[in-house]
Amino acid sequence: MIPYLPQYDPKPEDRTSYLKRNRQDYQFNRELLPPLPFLTHVPHREFFSADYVAKRLASMASLPANMLAAKSKNFLDPLDTLEEYDELLTLIPKPNVMKHFRTDASFAEQRLSGCNAIATRQIQELPVDFAIDNDLFQSVVGNDITLDQALKERRLYFLEHPFLDGIKGGISKAGRKYMPKTRSLYYWAGGEQYLVPVSIELKSESGNNRLMYTLKDAPLDWFFAKLCVQVADCNHQELGSHFVYTHAAMGPFAVVTARQLSENHPVSLMLKPHFRFMIFDNDLGRTSFLNPGGPIDHYAAGTLDETLTFIVKTLETWSLDTFDFPSIIKRQNMDDSELLPHYPFRDDGLLVWEAVKNYVTQYLRLYYKSSQDLLDDHELQAWALELAAYDGGRVAGMPDKIETVEQLIDVLSVVIFTCGPLHSVLNFSQYEYMAYVPNMPYAGYQPVPESKGIDMETILSFLPPFQPAAEQVNWTMILTSYHYDKLGHYDEEFVDPLAQEVVLQFQQNLADIERQIQVRNQNRPVPFKYFLPSETINSINT
Repeated sequence: MIPYLPQYDPKPEDRTSYLKRNRQDYQFNRELLPPLPFLTHVPHREFFSADYVAKRLASMASLPANMLAAKSKNFLDPLDTLEEYDELLTLIPKPNVMKHFRTDASFAEQRLSGCNAIATRQIQELPVDFAIDNDLFQSVVGNDITLDQALKERRLYFLEHPFLDGIKGGISKAGRKYMPKTRSLYYWAGGEQYLVPVSIELKSESGNNRLMYTLKDAPLDWFFAKLCVQVADCNHQELGSHFVYTHAAMGPFAVVTARQLSENHPVSLMLKPHFRFMIFDNDLGRTSFLNPGGPIDHYAAGTLDETLTFIVKTLETWSLDTFDFPSIIKRQNMDDSELLPHYPFRDDGLLVWEAVKNYVTQYLRLYYKSSQDLLDDHELQAWALELAAYDGGRVAGMPDKIETVEQLIDVLSVVIFTCGPLHSVLNFSQYEYMAYVPNMPYAGYQPVPESKGIDMETILSFLPPFQPAAEQVNWTMILTSYHYDKLGHYDEEFVDPLAQEVVLQFQQNLADIERQIQVRNQNRPVPFKYFLPSETINSINT
């Protein structure tokens, strides 16, 4: 399809007819799951293709037999040892984290290269009500540095999920579910390739007690505290970082692009492979995951209403102008590689971000030679206006008018990076960390005790019983088993040979990044493969 800006298209009537049809087919409906943006009806052309469905089903071919094998072993026998959770992974790949998930090194490394590494932040002052003093700090890290020095030297890192505090816990067929309320502190000593977990604060179920745990506590108390952090982080990752920051945030862009940009608009052509199947996939999320009686209702820690409240609150924090990748890292105070030389999520992500932004820059400059080209592009201006409008996309931080090419580059870089690399990292990393249930359970099944003195029986009763554990494995496999395509490699070549040259350069840059990351992984305690361009897909379709 030959690209044209609307002001130069020799057939403007075709564009008008196309957009008139699309505005009838693509209509926002925020009443389906208020106030999230979905469509009244998803057009059939947005559905998964037959080829996609066949290959995705093939990627999960071993799952039914695996679940049957697990059920035959455990259906009538409660899971009463940690080792019995291994049997949920009899015929499907076993995550590497199984080997060392109980170690402090593994627990802390997940803050830097796990599936929710986006949530870790560096702090220069402690929350006023976080009850750790210098004696407790030094009992863990030694006497060579004080708590005040560690703060001043920016060696302390923090993990908390305040929007989860409103989740009290739901009811499932397996019993009452619980959401632990946790905050945890970590220390970078330097020289080591992993953080040191310093302390974990747990709020008791009654809310009357805040207990501080460290590795100096009894081993099972400390293990239980880490497990509670993992439950909270799992819910934050699946529902917030993953669903909100990618699926929910990007949905309006796909809809408004269909409504306001003709199919031969250069921006529409560029975005097409990065929106493939996303609208349909998001609608499946609404009808098959976030529905009453669905997986989130049954297996995530909260009630469905509590979960949706968390999602809405989290979405209110997302803004286009602050969720470019460098800003994400800087906002968490994780941008200084001298202070924190080991942060794979940052280091690999910045390589890919720069490649995406360079691709967007080179492509757009083919069509927008001046600011006047932008101002005369009435489709693009209508696109921006509807994305920003309250009765349209409601995209926070979206300018309602595009005045410079640099402004458009910034917008489209966020969109393509979020739909492709960022979503891929947050989605596909789930298998390594969530498929083995004791590492990152969807929910707790016993309340957080009022005092220390945890035994293994308490831990096993806290972990999900067989049915929800099996479903966690099942859904994690479904979400992560299939890679539809590869970043920068598109089903169709661009008709414009200059645009295709830009794509080829993008592919070359990504190949160079692939080699850089592979070299880095040779010296990392845990290889971080999720930003590898070969592991990254173009769009949100899983």
